[in-house]
Amino acid sequence: MLAEQRYQEILAILRREGSVKSAQIRQALGVSGETVRRDLEAMEGLGMLRRTHGGAMPAETGEAGADYTPFYNRQQQNTGHKSQVAQLAADYIREGQSIALDSGTTALSLARVIRERFRRLTVVTNSLAVLKELGDSAGITVILTGGVYRSEEAALSSDFATLIFSKLNIDTFFLTTCGVSVERGVTYQRMDEIIVQESMMEAAGRTIMITDSSKLGTNSLVRMCGIDRLAMIITDSSASDEQLAPFRNAGLLVVTPNEKEL
Repeated sequence: MLAEQRYQEILAILRREGSVKSAQIRQALGVSGETVRRDLEAMEGLGMLRRTHGGAMPAETGEAGADYTPFYNRQQQNTGHKSQVAQLAADYIREGQSIALDSGTTALSLARVIRERFRRLTVVTNSLAVLKELGDSAGITVILTGGVYRSEEAALSSDFATLIFSKLNIDTFFLTTCGVSVERGVTYQRMDEIIVQESMMEAAGRTIMITDSSKLGTNSLVRMCGIDRLAMIITDSSASDEQLAPFRNAGLLVVTPNEKEL
């Protein structure tokens, strides 16, 4: 069993039980105590859990990752703003292009718009929700990354994605986020969220961030990259001048429905 698979199994136990003992992991995974020790050390270093005496507890129960909200809960948040962002983001797509969508809820909103507006497109994604939305759309080719299924995110995540994207040339990656600021860049709630995003970014000709305005100027636990990696940010019309100014002053293009630039 690969390390990434063991990590996901350990996280699954933590979600079910609330805590886990090293002996329980050894029995469940059929590995040595030394392997368990190394895995827990590595996972703690990645912000995935917190080690305790003789075991571990979820990082979400402490300061690290305390703001984590599962995918299906986030779907219900800021729905109008996400729809607004998705409609605008679709204007930056052309028929026949290849795009990448991650597993964020705003990416799912964009997938719904794509279903309505496009008839010839290739979409690469790690999101099962995006696959469900676009899988039977005529003319839309969906390429699903491999990996370990994370039910709380309705997504696949693992180093397998790196192999896939090393063979692909994507026109545009539409990146979602948990937070973005000039000072800290693009941030997420969990370390395992960024594995696929980094691969998508490397394969894409440009990366466009799509986010509702509640994320602007905020930071989460895990930093992926600086804002210099972004071609632009697309956000909703409720974004204030105070939220937009730092990004624009840093030279980054930020567009809203009231200020569209194509």
